[in-house]
Amino acid sequence: MWSKRKNIKVFRMKNINQLFRSNTKLMDEPEVQELIDYCRELEGKVLERNIDDTYDKEQFYVQAFKDIYESIEQTLKDEEEAIRFKETQQVDFKECILNLKKYMLVINRLYGLEL
Repeated sequence: MWSKRKNIKVFRMKNINQLFRSNTKLMDEPEVQELIDYCRELEGKVLERNIDDTYDKEQFYVQAFKDIYESIEQTLKDEEEAIRFKETQQVDFKECILNLKKYMLVINRLYGLEL
């Protein structure tokens, strides 16, 4: 069965009891029992894989968040040194960077990330 929710097609898998609802005697057959065990094993692997994928994505986003924050810190430090030593022409990006840094600190506190 396919259902549409927000223009995404989602397949809803039937459980084993739903598949054999009309003929429960088939579940006693050794071949069918073997298939049922195999299906349960695959369901476990799929669930483990979904958990691993979520964890990997989360780690990737946290690392990207940390990299952006460190880049902001380095850019602000470089800007301060350029002003102090009068090395380069100033670029007016400081307000944007400071606002981004404040936002990232709020997200850091909200989600308990360790920057």
